[in-house]
Amino acid sequence: MFVSMFFPVFLGIVVVLFFCLPVRWRSAVLLLSSYVFCAYIDIRGLAVLLSVSVFGWAAGLRIESMQRRGKRGRSRSAAVWAIIVCILALCVFKYSGYLIGRLGLEEAVPDSVLKNLAMPVGLSFYLFQVIGYLADIEQGKSPAERNFWFLGCYFAFFAKLVSGPIEREKDFLPQMKRLNEVKFGDRGRLSTAFTYMLWGYFMKMVVADRLAFLVGIIFEGAKEFDSFALAAGAFFYTMQIYCDFAGYSYIAVGCARIFGIELTQNFKAPYQAENITDFWRRWHISLSSWLRDYLYIPLGGNRKGIFRKCVNTMIVFLVCGMWHGAGLNFVVWGLLHGVYSVTDSLLQSKGKKLPASRILTFGAVAFAWIFFRAEDLPHALQYVFRMLTAGFHPGQWKGYWIMLQLSYVEVAVICVSILLIWYVDELCSRKGIHLPFLIQQKQNSVRYFIFYLLLISIFIFGMYGPGYHAEQFIYMQF
Repeated sequence: MFVSMFFPVFLGIVVVLFFCLPVRWRSAVLLLSSYVFCAYIDIRGLAVLLSVSVFGWAAGLRIESMQRRGKRGRSRSAAVWAIIVCILALCVFKYSGYLIGRLGLEEAVPDSVLKNLAMPVGLSFYLFQVIGYLADIEQGKSPAERNFWFLGCYFAFFAKLVSGPIEREKDFLPQMKRLNEVKFGDRGRLSTAFTYMLWGYFMKMVVADRLAFLVGIIFEGAKEFDSFALAAGAFFYTMQIYCDFAGYSYIAVGCARIFGIELTQNFKAPYQAENITDFWRRWHISLSSWLRDYLYIPLGGNRKGIFRKCVNTMIVFLVCGMWHGAGLNFVVWGLLHGVYSVTDSLLQSKGKKLPASRILTFGAVAFAWIFFRAEDLPHALQYVFRMLTAGFHPGQWKGYWIMLQLSYVEVAVICVSILLIWYVDELCSRKGIHLPFLIQQKQNSVRYFIFYLLLISIFIFGMYGPGYHAEQFIYMQF
């Protein structure tokens, strides 16, 4: 992945091929390199990706063909059945292993079957793109794409394959058709791309992977810690998942910009949100907007009264939780956010606002993340119960320090890096601009100094090297 030694070599080869070969080959270079990238991660996943891509391409052409012949009813039926096939495929891969385990059928099912039913990398993300693509064709919002190189790259582009963002064809496909206009010597584009990637690697390697070690110990040994340590563990995971997923997204956006492709900005300082509705406008933006456009609005949105709006909201967040993982803990996580959102809607409808809303929103989100991180629902409930009842035992904190293998340098790096992330988000949120563009506005000397500091920080404080196994990006499992 992005933090493996394979990736910089792979990216360098793709850049050389993209800019050195004739421009008419550029879409083919990106598509074939994306397939190589997928095969490197999971060869079985490549077979699924190819099958889904061909299916989406053919289904889109068939739906449009029926529409042109005036067969609106048949085109709608074709679109519905194609979308059902995508949903069934997602359910089979995501939930079959979970159901087999819950029903105690592991011994009755061969290991080869279980292996083949394991979730292919990136499946949730590109299947959602296929569903959205087919729905837009059926509704007349977009035409079917005849060029498989373009559409295949829309589904499989390596920068966004594993964890999104979930792109829309109306935004992505026009850029594929302008690849011949991309110049290697565009210093502004390359500098912005480099900044995105540097900041993403800082968030992932310096912050997220460092916190992952602490979070793993605290969540796995919750019985050994007091309330303060468990609350700290929940806070650490709240920052870990943000830096991990936002770090991935920034690297993905930076990689795409090298080739002149602008991906959706997936994060806008989410922990600066004033309420839970604002949080979901800032967190995993491509998913929340997809759920709004393809589920919430078709269900009726807020057009049928406040009660129906609340029901639709709960349905959307239930689906959101189930999309993230197979397990009751993910369902509870989704329903918690549904309750938060319904409460927020009711307060807003009455013109009320909670005091210290930013702090309360952050606390509510951090609490829900416990269910997201826990191994299963019983472990999550146990964690929450102990966090609320274990009390504070300062005499044991020295032992916790040893258990977590902390040093003063580690504590200093954690504190400074989290404060830096928080400051940058606050600054960017206030100015309404992303960090790479903010840096681009500075003089060359300032910009290069920031690059130098980030590079040095990654090399000195980043988690990598002999004996260290880089943490998998959290959203790779979804």
